[in-house]
Order: sequence, then structure tokens, then C-alpha cells
Amino acid sequence: MQPASVSSPAPRRPWSFWLAIFLALALTGSVLLNMLLGLAALGNNLDPGIRARFDETLVDGERSAREKVVVLPIQGVIMEEGDGPGALRSVSRIRSMLHAVRQDKSVKAVVLDIDSPGGGVTASDQIHHELSRFRKETGIPIVALFGDVAASGGYYVAMASDEILAHTTTITGSIGVISQFPQVRDLMDKIGVQILTIKSLDEHGKPSFKDMGSPFREMRPEERKILQGLVTQMWERFVQVVAEGRKGHLEPVQVRALADGRIFTGRQALDLKLIDALGYQEDAFRRARELGKSPQAKVVRLQHRETLLDLLGGPGLSAREWSAPLRVLERATLHGPRMMYLWSGS
Repeated sequence: MQPASVSSPAPRRPWSFWLAIFLALALTGSVLLNMLLGLAALGNNLDPGIRARFDETLVDGERSAREKVVVLPIQGVIMEEGDGPGALRSVSRIRSMLHAVRQDKSVKAVVLDIDSPGGGVTASDQIHHELSRFRKETGIPIVALFGDVAASGGYYVAMASDEILAHTTTITGSIGVISQFPQVRDLMDKIGVQILTIKSLDEHGKPSFKDMGSPFREMRPEERKILQGLVTQMWERFVQVVAEGRKGHLEPVQVRALADGRIFTGRQALDLKLIDALGYQEDAFRRARELGKSPQAKVVRLQHRETLLDLLGGPGLSAREWSAPLRVLERATLHGPRMMYLWSGS
């Protein structure tokens, strides 16, 4: 008599199978959630993309209040670098936030929460432009509140506000421009590495400026002169923006005297009329309510919402992580030389 056969147990699924199932369900849930948010936003006559990207967090006041003061964060290095994971998109984010505020008729004032050492010349100028246009077209007052640092481009963007408050311990100022070019020629000579550059010539058959600022050779005097001229032009723009922003407080000649790259404490900035007052968060909220003529308005913070796709796209590097001077300069070098409204401390 043959023994009864025993069926072997079904093979266990590998952990990767269950992980794939979990990620697929999570992704599906995220898509459905975004669809629901889109429908809700449409019901409120608000661009669904805008509503889906930001959260409102109550900061001060009664939740039941109908009118609002909105806090917009401008933090970390101010840059606009594209769409890859970890890319800095300061301009795109503030533009989207301002668009969302425009759609909300209950907003009576805006507080800029600035904690930034500055950043790119063009990115800083774009944010200043967006804020100035918003203030002009909506009539909504803007109060800037400086945190630990509001220097260079961080100070530049604040020139679009109605009033500026800073902490006593704030570091601000640094009105100036910097552009740095690493030099590795001596190091390459030591390790026996050469870079062969083939470039176009000028109309007389002489070396052109195509590789001006190259780290692989010494900068020629005429190249330095050209670059210094560009930096000076950007500096003139900075001085003009500050003179316009502090009109009635500082004369252009006084701004030029302060625009030598120096940094100041909040107390020094107040004495020099670079800001309007010293204070804390509650002081900025009170002043925003006064300017917005809405003493009972609640204060909400508008914050970018991280989606599942953002998380799956890789952690990248946050704007705050890139605020370390060496990392900022490293990132600027990798993306090519650029003019910076940046206090790097180096």
C-alpha cells in the first residue's frame, strides 16, 4: 500500500512583492486624494493645482474668524533650478503662493517670514518683482519679518513690503554682489592633469572670452575687468531697489554708503533705517492686522504640501540644507559661474 502523498506548502511571497503592492496602493490613494482635492478646489473657484500644493496651518487667532493674514515663508537659499529631485524652486513656489492668496478674498494682509542668506541675482529679483506686482494689483499690505538671517537677496526681496520688522539678533544687510571662480590650475599641475580647450577666436584671430572664468587657467586682466563690470551693474540694481524700498527713510546716497557688503544686527539696521522696527512674531501679526484693517483676522501659514511623488522622487537637498556657504558655492560651481546676492561668509 503506497503512503498518501503530502502536498508541499505554497511558497511564501518575497518581501519585495508585498512592498510593490504597498507602493502601488499608496500611489493609487495619492492619485485619488489629489482628484478629490481638485474637485473641492473647483467647487471653491480656486485653481485645483494651487489648492493641492499648499496647506493652511492656523498660527494665531480664532479658527472661526472669516478674515485672514497669510504667512508666506521665504527660507533657505533663493534659487530657481528646474524640476529634478532636490532642486530649489524659490520663485515658482512664491509665485504659486501669491496666486493662491489672490484667489482667496478673505486675505487682508501678508507676512513674509524671511530667513535666508540670499541667493541668485535673478531669482531674488523675480521674487521682488512678484511681490511688488501683487502688492500693487491687490492693494494687500505686506509686512516682512526677519528671522535669524535676512541678508543680501533675503534683504532684497523684503524691499517689496510695506514695513520691515526684525529681531534684535537678526543678521541682515550684506548689500552687495559676489561671484566666485575656483582655481585648480596649480593642483592639476601637481597631479599631472591637463585640460585641452578648443574655443572660437575673436574677429582678429586672438583668444576669445568663451571660457572666461575657467578654473583650469589663470584669469586674464581684461576678463577680470569684464566680470567686475557685470558685478558692478548688478550692485547698482541692488542699490536702486533698496533706495526705492526705503524711500522716505534713506536717501540714495545713504544707501550707497551702506552697500559695501557689511552685515548688521537688527538693532544696527534699525539705527541705520534699513528696517522699520524691532519685534517678534506677535508684533508682525499685530502690524499686519492693523495695515489690513482687520483686527480680528486669524493668522494662517501657507506651506508647500509634500506629495507622495515628491517623497518617491528622492530626498534631494532642502533649501535650508543648502544654506551652508560651502554647499552653496559647491552647487553654484556645479551649475556654472553665476552672480549671487548671497551672504556666504567666505
